[in-house]
Amino acid sequence: MDDLDKVKTILIVALVVLMGLSIYAHWHVATHPDYGMTTVKTGDVTWACLTDHGTTIGCDTVEEYK
Repeated sequence: MDDLDKVKTILIVALVVLMGLSIYAHWHVATHPDYGMTTVKTGDVTWACLTDHGTTIGCDTVEEYK
């Protein structure tokens, strides 16, 4: 195997690894959301709720954040 073939092999392996990491990163982001904010309206009060991976951490009225 000459030097050019070695370089081609290394580049192909690097490309495959990067593609695999890209696919994994997209899957991870799509299936593992981090912190988020949702709003919930109960009667005339609107609540802002902080969530972590879909679990509500806590809520407070929107008016208190103004």
